[in-house]
Amino acid sequence: MSRLRHGMRRTVLVGASLLRDAGAGVLDAVSELSAAQGQSAQLERELELARQQGRWLSDDERAELLIQDQRRAQRRRTLLLLAVASLLIPPLWPLLPIWMGLLWWPVTTRRVIVVLLAGASAVIALLVVLLVWLLLR
Repeated sequence: MSRLRHGMRRTVLVGASLLRDAGAGVLDAVSELSAAQGQSAQLERELELARQQGRWLSDDERAELLIQDQRRAQRRRTLLLLAVASLLIPPLWPLLPIWMGLLWWPVTTRRVIVVLLAGASAVIALLVVLLVWLLLR
């Protein structure tokens, strides 16, 4: 029995070693494939940008676009942090739609906020004019 048990144990260990090596090989292949896809995706983005602008970008222009992308990513992280904070703190719940709108639809949300602020300013100005008119009458 001991020999059979020892043989089975050795077989299981060898099989586990083979599976570990195969898994490592699969992980290496996946990482190489994703790196190649990332490079090809970057080249495709550069080509599409060149098509849109009708030319290839210089190094300075490419660096400026990279900085803009980093700023956009930082702004998204900040808005996401504000949204999470607003979700966790009940008095800030009314601000949650603003943060989520700025995350999902930044241009439209900014336009809506500007229109609402302009409307509120116009109403306040009208009320001030009406108050002054009533006081001077």
